[in-house]
Amino acid sequence: MCDAHRRNAYERRSRSPRTRSSSFSRSPRARPTPRTVVRTMSGGLGVVVLAGEQSEAMVSDMAPALHRVAGTPAAQYVIDAARRLDPATLVVVGDEGGQGEDALSGADAFLAGPRELFQSLGECEATLFVWGDTPLLDPSAMLAVVKRREETRAKRAYLTSAGGDDVAVCVDTAWLVEQDPRGESFTAWLVERAESDRSAAATVAAGDEASLRLVNRQALALAEGLVRERLIARHQEAGVTFRDPYSVYVDRGVRLEADVVVEPNCYLYGETSVATGAVVGPGATLRNASIGAGSRVEHSVVEDSTVGEGTTVGPFAHVRAGAAIGDGCEIHNYAEVKNSVVGDGVKMHHFSYLGDADVGEGANIGAGAVTVNFDGTEKHRTHIGNRAFVGCDTMLIAPVSVGDGAFTAAGAVVTRDVEPGVRVAGVPARVLPGKEES
Repeated sequence: MCDAHRRNAYERRSRSPRTRSSSFSRSPRARPTPRTVVRTMSGGLGVVVLAGEQSEAMVSDMAPALHRVAGTPAAQYVIDAARRLDPATLVVVGDEGGQGEDALSGADAFLAGPRELFQSLGECEATLFVWGDTPLLDPSAMLAVVKRREETRAKRAYLTSAGGDDVAVCVDTAWLVEQDPRGESFTAWLVERAESDRSAAATVAAGDEASLRLVNRQALALAEGLVRERLIARHQEAGVTFRDPYSVYVDRGVRLEADVVVEPNCYLYGETSVATGAVVGPGATLRNASIGAGSRVEHSVVEDSTVGEGTTVGPFAHVRAGAAIGDGCEIHNYAEVKNSVVGDGVKMHHFSYLGDADVGEGANIGAGAVTVNFDGTEKHRTHIGNRAFVGCDTMLIAPVSVGDGAFTAAGAVVTRDVEPGVRVAGVPARVLPGKEES
């Protein structure tokens, strides 16, 4: 993003009043965040992430800190950055509905209010309050304000943007307890203190990007673009090729191995992973998908599914949730696969649907073939054996099984199991005389 665009976006940011701050009270999430230890002080540091504050300009029932940036809540970036300071305790104060606890991980506790917060801070010498809607705030900026308070021996030190917005404040914990702000929201109390008695506090300036707060939708879009640029740059440094990085959207949780090629106009969401040598796109959407080495997904959607090695998907195919496609498969034009296990070497080239199916190795699914899996009340599975041939426009009325090496003629409506090596045709399908194979 060019400097002019960034500058214009910053100029559009409104400083709307932030009036509501509440919290949630549930047990902590267990998943730890890996730490790159940065020692701060002998007495220990407590970190409080403020994730429940609302912004009127955002026009949302959800706190800005919980809006997603590159697929991850903004406050999660703050939690992960704060973890690198190796704090003695890290807690989150969020919204009343508990949305934060459901969306965030890596904190020691999600607290209901000030009383619980004081208990969690324990013997910490200092407490760092960080606004959770600052996804670009890095550990070095947090550490700078902590060190500034230590060096000046001030009771408070603020980390501020060039425009004067506070993004973090480090306070002496003993002083904080003496002030006893337990009858107020911490956000309101900190803002009031900052406005009424600034001369007694130390100040550290943060860069424009690091201090960006999600005060409105324009700021959210700006943060999305900046984070995406950084993510793509890291993938490029790790050996991934992006033909047109400005047309690609990559979530934070995406994993790409070296020698992956991402063509233009692709969208990689969630916990997607792509193995070495695979080609994504052009025009592909991957959502929580696992793509094997050397495979290609072109102008297609793969979601909540796995694709093996050396498999081609597309153009214009849809691999839906629960599909596991093997190695060396060909899932091509307008084919759809859902909740199915597809064996190695299966070919499914045109206008076909596999839903709730198990397909053996080397099977051929002809154009227009459909597994009729829903009877109006329940869904049933279809089993297709190794090297079976399912002819064009075959309807497989589940539950039904087509054995290894079996053959269904074009237009067959299969309502009964077909034994291995048998050929069937017709409506309903019947065994063709003299066509049984040993």
